[in-house]
Amino acid sequence: MPEDTQKSLTLRNWRILLPLAGLAGTLIWGGVFVLDQERFVRSVDCYVQGKITLIASPVGGRLLALNVNEGDPVRFGEVIATIDTTGDRYNRRHNTQKNLSPYQRLERDLATKVRIEHEVRDAGDHFRRGKDLLKNRFISEQRLEDLETNYKKMEAQLREIQRLIRADRQSLEVSEVHPRNRTVFASIAGQVAQRLANLGETVRPNQPLVSIIDSRDLNNVWLDAFLRETQIWKVHPGQKVFIRIDAFPHLRFTGHVLEFIPAASQAFSLLPTQNAAGTFVKVVQRIPVRIVFDDLKGQAIFPGMSAEVAIVRKG
Repeated sequence: MPEDTQKSLTLRNWRILLPLAGLAGTLIWGGVFVLDQERFVRSVDCYVQGKITLIASPVGGRLLALNVNEGDPVRFGEVIATIDTTGDRYNRRHNTQKNLSPYQRLERDLATKVRIEHEVRDAGDHFRRGKDLLKNRFISEQRLEDLETNYKKMEAQLREIQRLIRADRQSLEVSEVHPRNRTVFASIAGQVAQRLANLGETVRPNQPLVSIIDSRDLNNVWLDAFLRETQIWKVHPGQKVFIRIDAFPHLRFTGHVLEFIPAASQAFSLLPTQNAAGTFVKVVQRIPVRIVFDDLKGQAIFPGMSAEVAIVRKG
């Protein structure tokens, strides 16, 4: 009988302790959750964004060479592609009608520059010799002033012809049929994200050939976190952010809030919701918040990667 009584008391104690332990665990979890909500604003609806630069062909023609593949690293100024414009009557006509005149002006101005440089040297020699002659009273002060005026006049003409030469060269650089424009160069350093054309294709002027992104530069990557509109009042520019990117689960990145995008995501929808039927269901909207990294920790972070953020509200 005593053994049965002892077993009954033990069973009764477990029946009391288990609910109490569950209640205590619930209270602890609730307290941790409340404290977390007080300190952080969390979101898992976050994506890495970045600047993607399109390298385009400045002229129309046939794509003779495309020297890079997707994923290849490129340096600034590296040759990306070669465009063949030979045999194109439109470009040949432009080469005659549009480009011939700037070349002729440049050749004429270069010849004028050589002549004026000789005249500047002669005028300078005469002016310096005149100062020596004035010391010995072989010429008058008026004659020296005339020599100085002529010297300054020649210098002004030299500066003007140099300005015209720069303008002529700039005109050639922007001409669509300038020989340099038949070679396409990388305007930034980075990594090729996409090839947008194939060898042998005929490309149009300003048609993109490849896209390049520098994913290791802090200025080129950032996060867009889509927060619920009920959370926005807790967030301000400058707040510290802890970032976890799904591709690097063992790394913890830090950043800070840069700015809000001044419209909810629904405002950018091509087909905004309308209430023509007279029914209405309230849906919490999402506000994009831009977050920039403090340090990439040497990692290449690509646009489109998923992330989670915890924005610090206090301390």
